[in-house]
Amino acid sequence: MTVRWKVLLIVGLTTGLVLLMGLTLLLATQRSQHSRDRLMLIQGQNESLARLHLASEQYLRGLLRARDRGTSTQPLQLEMMALIAREEALLQHTTAAEEALSPDEQEDEWAHTQTLLAALRSWTTEAEARVRALPLETSPLTTEWRLFEEFENNVGQLITAAQEAEYQERIEHLNRAQIRLKKQAWLAILLPAISCALLLGLVLIILVPMNRSLKALMQAARRIGEGNFEVKLPENPKDELGTLAHAFNQMASELGKTLEEKQRLMKAEAEATERHFRHYNALLEQTVHTRTAQLEQANTQLRDSLRQLEEAQSRLIFADRMASMGRLAAGVGHEINNPLSYVLSNLNYLSRELQPGRPAPSAEEKLELMDALNSAREGAERVRLIVKDLRTLSRPDDMNTEPVDLGEVVRGAVKLAERELRDHARLVEDYGGLPRVRGNATRLGQVFLNLLINAAHAIRQGGKAANEIRIHARPSGSRHVRVEVSDTGCGIPQENLTRVFEPFFTTKPVGEGTGMGLSVCHSIITALGGELHVQSQVGEGTTFSLLLPVMDDAHSGESQAVLS
Repeated sequence: MTVRWKVLLIVGLTTGLVLLMGLTLLLATQRSQHSRDRLMLIQGQNESLARLHLASEQYLRGLLRARDRGTSTQPLQLEMMALIAREEALLQHTTAAEEALSPDEQEDEWAHTQTLLAALRSWTTEAEARVRALPLETSPLTTEWRLFEEFENNVGQLITAAQEAEYQERIEHLNRAQIRLKKQAWLAILLPAISCALLLGLVLIILVPMNRSLKALMQAARRIGEGNFEVKLPENPKDELGTLAHAFNQMASELGKTLEEKQRLMKAEAEATERHFRHYNALLEQTVHTRTAQLEQANTQLRDSLRQLEEAQSRLIFADRMASMGRLAAGVGHEINNPLSYVLSNLNYLSRELQPGRPAPSAEEKLELMDALNSAREGAERVRLIVKDLRTLSRPDDMNTEPVDLGEVVRGAVKLAERELRDHARLVEDYGGLPRVRGNATRLGQVFLNLLINAAHAIRQGGKAANEIRIHARPSGSRHVRVEVSDTGCGIPQENLTRVFEPFFTTKPVGEGTGMGLSVCHSIITALGGELHVQSQVGEGTTFSLLLPVMDDAHSGESQAVLS
């Protein structure tokens, strides 16, 4: 049997059992409804008989009261007849309904009921006639008792017998209903149990062989996954699992053949790839040699270009320095001319006083001669210091870094720019007790000189009392020194702040500035490993902030660190 038919068998059996249980439940429901309707009809008949019995007693008492009052008894008789007719219609309806529910059990019931109703009508007529014919002196209680006794002996016994019969029928019906309920309870237990047992047995009969076949299929698939294509499954052509096993065996065989063919093709492809690889490897080695030679040539050209750029940068920095010296030439000449004047004056005085043939000088004259000589020495020393600062700033550029006394560099730049600053602003200096920084004295002097000259040019001439240029230096952490050069000049507009370090950018009239000063300063500080920033507010002034690295122990022995 195929799996399809097995599944259909399970579905059919399940459907049949469900229908059987549903039909059983439907029949039980119908029987319960039948029993309920039958009991309600019996109850209705009993109630009708009871009403007739009660109405007869009330009718008898009504006749006696009418006789005593001397009124007519005919209306009471008509009313009693109407009541009998209504109850007769009700009893006929319930009897017909009972016959419809149980036609075999209700053949003589309506005949007995008709006999009872006929006797009741006859008694009604007879009782009315007898009560009407009684003399007035007759005792009412005696008459009532005698008529009631006659009623009970005739009609009452029929009514009581009918009620007894209805009661017995109700008891029998309840007993039969109880028996049916017990049978239905057992059926409700046994039918699902038998159905479940049948389904379970059928499912086991179908699933156990199927599970066994599926396990075998999984094991075979696992072995094929491990590379064993010789595995074979038992084939049973009677069901789908056998067909699946046959297809699985064919698949394993085809996979084995395909794998062998693929291995053969891969081997051939690997041999061809190896030949191509050797060929391309030779071409690659040749290309690498060629490209290496080209790269070496390009590196040589780049090194030459870099060297030329560095030389051009050095010449540019030196040219900017010479331009600064040119701007300071008049002031420096004046600074040198003043001490030279009184040096020459004192030397001429000494020459006259010490000419041969003159008498020996007195003690007071010796003191004057020594004062003149000391004054000449002081003037010469001042000229020597100015020339030293000029030589420091104007000597050819070098690429070395060394420990630099920042205070000495700043003082040298201040001396050179002193005449430029004199008429513009007061100079405030605060840079004592600083550690040595790693840099180049010549280039740092050029930076401070440029910043001082720019600060002086930012302040109108003649405003010395109201303006100042401040140089403030302090350690910034343990590895840097921060120097701030600030002025109270006109300030720089915000739109120009981002461009002040660009080459050739200047706000001065044509011919008064090249626009290279701040760009060169920024390049020098950056090359020394520092930072240069600017802050400015129009109408309030400008502050240039330099951050320079301290010469620590690791760099104290370096003497040939090349600037980038």
